[in-house]
Amino acid sequence: MKIVCLGLHDLGYRLNIYYDRKGIIIMNTWQLFFNEIKYRWVGCLFAILAVGVSLFTVTSTRYFLADFDKQTQSEISKLQQKSYERMCNLENEARVFAKSLGFNIFIFNDEQKVEDFYIKDMNTDYLTNDDANRLAKAKVPLLNHLLPFLRHKIFLKSLGDDVIIAGIEGEIFIRKAFQKPMEVKVEPGEVQLGATIAKRLHLKINDKIMIGDKEYIVTFCREPLGTKDDIVIFMNLGDAQTLLNLKDKISGILAISCNCTAGNVALIHRTVQKTIPNANVVEFTIRAKARQRARRAISKAADEQIADIVTSRTAMRSKLKRFSLIFSILMVIATSALLFFLYAHNVKERRHEIAILRTLGVSTAKIILIFAGKSILLATAGGILGFFAAILATIYLITGSEFATLFNGKYLLILVLTANLISIIASLIPAMIAAYRDPGIVLNEEA
Repeated sequence: MKIVCLGLHDLGYRLNIYYDRKGIIIMNTWQLFFNEIKYRWVGCLFAILAVGVSLFTVTSTRYFLADFDKQTQSEISKLQQKSYERMCNLENEARVFAKSLGFNIFIFNDEQKVEDFYIKDMNTDYLTNDDANRLAKAKVPLLNHLLPFLRHKIFLKSLGDDVIIAGIEGEIFIRKAFQKPMEVKVEPGEVQLGATIAKRLHLKINDKIMIGDKEYIVTFCREPLGTKDDIVIFMNLGDAQTLLNLKDKISGILAISCNCTAGNVALIHRTVQKTIPNANVVEFTIRAKARQRARRAISKAADEQIADIVTSRTAMRSKLKRFSLIFSILMVIATSALLFFLYAHNVKERRHEIAILRTLGVSTAKIILIFAGKSILLATAGGILGFFAAILATIYLITGSEFATLFNGKYLLILVLTANLISIIASLIPAMIAAYRDPGIVLNEEA
């Protein structure tokens, strides 16, 4: 039952004091708590701002680092797209380079001795046009640029020496539509001359040459290569078969293997034999390895470019993270020191009030509880203020940021709890020192 209300305005606010029937003093704790905030609002505002600035720094740093990571990933994606486009262009250049190397796969009849073919430039056993067409229709994934050909040595009267006839009609299978043929097509009635033959016969484009019983038009004179191709006459495959009386016969099929099979001729052999059971396969190893090295160099250059960007951005992020971490730690330390100073100053100013409350019978625990509750309220308010201020700053400064994606309830809870812990520690130390001091000694001290 309330029997008296004692107004102590000189303490800075009104204390509501109640007595129960046994005469024991009972304090209205909530009234004390809110009066403390009301009459000490400047110090409370500084405490809220100190916590808010600290958590604003920590939160905004987190968001800016996340945006940096997002920008890094975006730049890497753009670079990968550019690298892909560049790779396509370089692949075409590599294909042109590969053309200068020539075909690297030779498919021929299993009964044919390959050494005899190289020495004599003619076959003893042949494949057929049908074999080549079936292989083209099979679209073997390991092979590209299939070119059936017929190669045979004959005596050329106008030259007075042996030459090599190479019958080629054109590539019968090219995997990708944008790829150009490795070997140009020779039309019926036309020939292309190797450099040595053209020079010795003094022939040029549009001149005519008699081969066997038929006259042919020279459509192209090839550059000197320093190989047997310099003494080769390239003509249409059908014309060569007629000239050599080898209808539907071919010496073999030239091709290019995919980059993944360089050195693995056995795999190509097994695959080709599924379509042409009597076929054998050899690989021109030097050409294959040169082609493989060229493509790997192109791919490596693109990968290294991306790796350089990733390394640079990673190093930059590491520095930013280290700076942000140090800055955030300094802000937390500064905030803790400021809170300790504010709470210590507040307790020092109120030491006489605390002594009077102790004299009137207020327990030490209740006094400490008032300071702890105050610190929790201020830290919670400051934490929420700093968190949402960081979100608003991020939305304003970073294009494309949205509140829904930035808000994280779990992260907010962790921040508020951490702020409360620091604030409670900063407030309890001076509060406990003041609460446990002898009220008589304190009241005899000058204000």
